[in-house]
Amino acid sequence: MFAPGHVKTPPPTTGRAVTIWGMAVNLALAGAKIAAGVVFSCQTILADGVHSLTDLVSDLAVLASLKWGNRPADPCHPYGHRRVHTLVAMFVGIALFGAAAMIGYRAVASLSSATVGAITGPVPLAMAMLTVPVKEWLFRVTRRAGHQANNPAVLANAWHHRSDAFTSLGASAGIAGAMFGGEKWQMLDGLTAAVLAAFLLVAAIKIIISACNELTDRAPAKAQVARLGKVIQQTQGVQNYHAVRARKLGGKVEMDLHILVDPNLTVEAGHNIASAVRQRILAADNSVQQVIVHIEPNANDE
Repeated sequence: MFAPGHVKTPPPTTGRAVTIWGMAVNLALAGAKIAAGVVFSCQTILADGVHSLTDLVSDLAVLASLKWGNRPADPCHPYGHRRVHTLVAMFVGIALFGAAAMIGYRAVASLSSATVGAITGPVPLAMAMLTVPVKEWLFRVTRRAGHQANNPAVLANAWHHRSDAFTSLGASAGIAGAMFGGEKWQMLDGLTAAVLAAFLLVAAIKIIISACNELTDRAPAKAQVARLGKVIQQTQGVQNYHAVRARKLGGKVEMDLHILVDPNLTVEAGHNIASAVRQRILAADNSVQQVIVHIEPNANDE
């Protein structure tokens, strides 16, 4: 027989609040940088502003995932909707890969042909430099919210914020080189951006691989499963256990297992042991969302 599973209540809407803040910041920075690029004849900050504007697409995708992915199970989706988080994480990872590739391409191209023209004022440099700490702060806040909610979509979006910080860092180097060092120092933009693009490509690939692992029901880390095995074994009334299966689903873990109990126990007593196993696992690891416990009589105890 099966003890009924238990699904934890979805986490607080921290991820939604952080994402909305990120959208507001992206919109403000994009508008300011595009205006500065036009008014002060700076192509680098203009391109940086357009990049910030495109980040709104990933923000909207994450908001959609937070709305639909946290919906409770229904007859058509008996396991819930957390796969939506994984799909959006995949989308953001691919978008980040594309952005990194674009940055890298532009960086290599700029090494042979400077893209920063005669800048007519200090505002573009100030805007680029201001963006770096703002976007790094957004990265850290969003990443923390993603870890708290175990949400892969929010975590992936955090890295999108860091991509903005990196491109703005490269833009700052290029603009500063053009303003203070002349044409020969414009290569700083390309060199800095190329290194940062490589870093972002690695981050994007990790996000994509993690999403692929979840979509193919890859088991959690062996250390995590072993730790939960100790919790099962130490539960009063459990004589042994086997057939433990676990998978990651939208950043959370779902698992089922078989426990061996005294064959002379009543159904109610066996059910109580199964409930204790389930509750102890949920208390021991907050990334576990659902546990189904199958009860078997221990034939060796007869």
